[in-house]
Amino acid sequence: MTLEQGEDLWERVVGEIACLRRSLESGEGAEPQVTCPTVEGAPVRDHYRLTPQGRLEVYTDGTDDPYSDGKWSFAECYEPRWPAGVSCAR
Repeated sequence: MTLEQGEDLWERVVGEIACLRRSLESGEGAEPQVTCPTVEGAPVRDHYRLTPQGRLEVYTDGTDDPYSDGKWSFAECYEPRWPAGVSCAR
């Protein structure tokens, strides 16, 4: 999924959030990907990975953003909350 500048991820992806909740409740994994533009318009891709153990991992691909370090980053949460509060206002 690709979002426009300033668009809130959690307002647009209600179905995907429901899928992640079902996956969390059933002990299965899920992996949606979202592309959001930076303030300057460069695409940044976030890969959300819900593991069967209930851990939420977020891999961020900043390699196409000329104003960043041009690297991947990683964050994780062992008790994800819904909504996770992610928006595309970078």
